[in-house]
Amino acid sequence: MWTRAIDQFLFILWRYPSRIITATFLFGMAGIALSAGASLLIRQRQATRADWIVVRRLAAFLLLFCLADGGLLLALPWLRLSFSTEIGLPLLASALVRLLLFWGGAWVGMIARWRRERRGMEKPLRSVVALFVLCNVLFTAVQVDAYVVEPLWVETTHLSLQFADLDPALPPVRVVQISDTHIERSSYREASVLKRVSALQPDIIVLTGDYLNLSRLSDPQSVADFRAFVTQLHAPYGVYAVRGSVEPTHPSMARLVEGTGVVWLEQERATVEVRGQEVTLVGVACSHSRQRDGARLEAAMRGVPDDRFTLLLYHSPDLIHEAAELEVDLYMGGHTHGGQLRLPFYGAMVTGSIYGRRYVSGLFEEGNTRMLISRGIGFEGGSMPRARFLCRPEIVALDLGG
Repeated sequence: MWTRAIDQFLFILWRYPSRIITATFLFGMAGIALSAGASLLIRQRQATRADWIVVRRLAAFLLLFCLADGGLLLALPWLRLSFSTEIGLPLLASALVRLLLFWGGAWVGMIARWRRERRGMEKPLRSVVALFVLCNVLFTAVQVDAYVVEPLWVETTHLSLQFADLDPALPPVRVVQISDTHIERSSYREASVLKRVSALQPDIIVLTGDYLNLSRLSDPQSVADFRAFVTQLHAPYGVYAVRGSVEPTHPSMARLVEGTGVVWLEQERATVEVRGQEVTLVGVACSHSRQRDGARLEAAMRGVPDDRFTLLLYHSPDLIHEAAELEVDLYMGGHTHGGQLRLPFYGAMVTGSIYGRRYVSGLFEEGNTRMLISRGIGFEGGSMPRARFLCRPEIVALDLGG
């Protein structure tokens, strides 16, 4: 458990050293300040009985809220929302937030007591405890949203795009994208996705990688649940898939899709005709090496006529410049999860892309190439929280016309 947490921390540290060092410094300074404040509070000779009542009540509420956090995390598998057995890191993060609120409440109590004593007013008690409880209730609401509400609140993003290489006189082609399923076990989320995709009546369905959760890569039940999921996806012109980050080898991908009816594109292309519109799908496996995957893309695109509409399936947004140089018409990917956990007014904290938050999710243009990056529907895995905040799971439906 702790080894995986350390590995993920080192990976993030390697990708975002300035952010991690800055955050560590700020937390260190905050810890020093809070420790000094605690020492002053404990040793202060003039502290009254009311002060200690405030601190004891804050501590009691702190313990109760921490126990509630643990109960929520333990209940998620029973509720079929997520299936993680590694709750140490999310629980520690929640406890840290609540501890900061605790010390903040203690400081507010001390400052308010000092100011009221100077004015000859009665010492505050209930207001400090009430503020602390209110802040913790709000944080609990955030956690319930992140663990329970948003993971099931699947959103369908519907866009209509026009391209010069498609015939405007013919009906548009509807492509539905599902990315980053990260299945641990079948849940309400996957059932919702299947219903939504069926209602969209797609011509083509594309799957853009990361099909199993990182914690369940060798789990036969997870493989079986993913296979059951994709066999229920139906489109008259085919379901196409490429390897993502967590399908590193041919055998690992083969055991997921063989016999399911999914067409697996491995550095190759397939051309389909949809009501007269010709669409060439190009699939490239993701190794997270721009040089290697760029060469794979170039080889897969070799010989494609200039006037042929090309749809690239690649797991991450990191090949956008290579795709633009090759004048790919449309590029569909995922990998970023839209950040999965977003902060208000800031956005995604981590994206996993070499371009940071530049291509975190949505529609982008580079030269003559348009790129659609999906937020996906699943969670990263390992010791990371199975949560989404301000970042709902997403299905993408594109109507492609001339």
